[in-house]
Amino acid sequence: TLNGQSTTKTYAELLTTNVVKNVTCKNGTTANWDNTDFSIKLKNIHTPDYCTIDFTDGYIVTLTATNGTTSPSNVTVGYNGTATFTVTPNNGYILELESHTCGGTLSGNTYTISNITSAKSCSITFKEDNPFTSGTLTYQLYKDKTTRLTSARGTGYNTVYTSDNTKTLYTGTENGTTVYYFAGNATDNWVKFGKNASNQDLYWRIIRTNSDGGVRLLYHGTSTTATDAYIGTSQFNSSSDNIAYVSYMYGNLGSVANARENTTDSTIKTIIDKWYKDNLNTNYGKYLSTTAVYCNDRSTSDNAYFGAYTRLITNKTPSYDCAATEDKFTVDSTVGNGKLTYPIALMTADEVSFAGGVYGKDAETWYYYNSANKSSTGETWWWLLSPYRWFISYANVFFVYGSSRPGYLNDSDVNSAYGVRPAVSLKSCVKTSGGDGSASAPYTIEESTSGC
Repeated sequence: TLNGQSTTKTYAELLTTNVVKNVTCKNGTTANWDNTDFSIKLKNIHTPDYCTIDFTDGYIVTLTATNGTTSPSNVTVGYNGTATFTVTPNNGYILELESHTCGGTLSGNTYTISNITSAKSCSITFKEDNPFTSGTLTYQLYKDKTTRLTSARGTGYNTVYTSDNTKTLYTGTENGTTVYYFAGNATDNWVKFGKNASNQDLYWRIIRTNSDGGVRLLYHGTSTTATDAYIGTSQFNSSSDNIAYVSYMYGNLGSVANARENTTDSTIKTIIDKWYKDNLNTNYGKYLSTTAVYCNDRSTSDNAYFGAYTRLITNKTPSYDCAATEDKFTVDSTVGNGKLTYPIALMTADEVSFAGGVYGKDAETWYYYNSANKSSTGETWWWLLSPYRWFISYANVFFVYGSSRPGYLNDSDVNSAYGVRPAVSLKSCVKTSGGDGSASAPYTIEESTSGC
């Protein structure tokens, strides 16, 4: 019987959805239900006798989901039964649990609670779709940019990409780790970070995240409308007549192997390091990553064209990877060459390509524009970190044009004097104190004694 009334449910069905209330015998036999093995124990047996198992309502198990939904919201089960729910995370959350009660398990979109011996009210909380630590700039960046695409250009990197966009990130990889970058004319990758020696706020554009979880920034001067977003002009190296002079640092002359000894600063590195020491080092160096890699890729198979030339001009396949340890300029020697005194260098030609540029073509993209849709560097051309080629007696490195050829990626002899736009990388643990990345409300950095 069920609650004292006859029922059409089978014994197996009743055990699944109901629990035994009592067992009574007509002629005086003592009967007890045993949940350990689902059996009836009899004492003082009187024969003949007739016994009735009376079931009652089962245990109600309720499941609620934070940042998601459950179906159904509750189920009724028998003793030691199993409650099964279909669960679905809301948009912006993933099918993983931040927390849960009642000891259930999640497999796919099925949440199961087993061994139920009483009524339960249970809850689950879905994890946010964010691989970064809550409160950090990387976390906020990922949260704000709700459109995330695998590539800015589905047909490859042989055409420029200059589309206006906001709330959009593109995915790439660095050393097997997913990184996120801005491409096209992004208008929400602004950061206000640090002050110069004159106590003016400094503005930057976010290039991408790094494999160490930090955020790479490109210098934009003292305002979002700057048309002089460079720290000065400089030769890359004062001489152009040796293959070693494509180097950010070099050793002996005459070969790539000699250049990779990295014992002598380039002309441009001297300028950048002095600016860093005078403006950022004392108060803001603690926020910058020492494990970020700045790639001065001197790989070459013929001592003529370097790796970036092959990737960007021949194959149209930019990369954030840097193969040779000697070319990985870092402060920390455990992840690179450890040759940097300060955690600062330049943007690479590959980063320009990912951002929307193409060699030999105008590209009005974010690294070219300021917030007033004018050239960030005016007519000034500016150096990149990537070697281009060694040709007869000319060492060439990539650079970007100013307003005369908007965003145009090209190469030049290293003894030409062009603009210097430093790149730095914030630590992965650096927190943001506000902003949405727009020019009117750039991301700002939460100050702390440790930098994190």
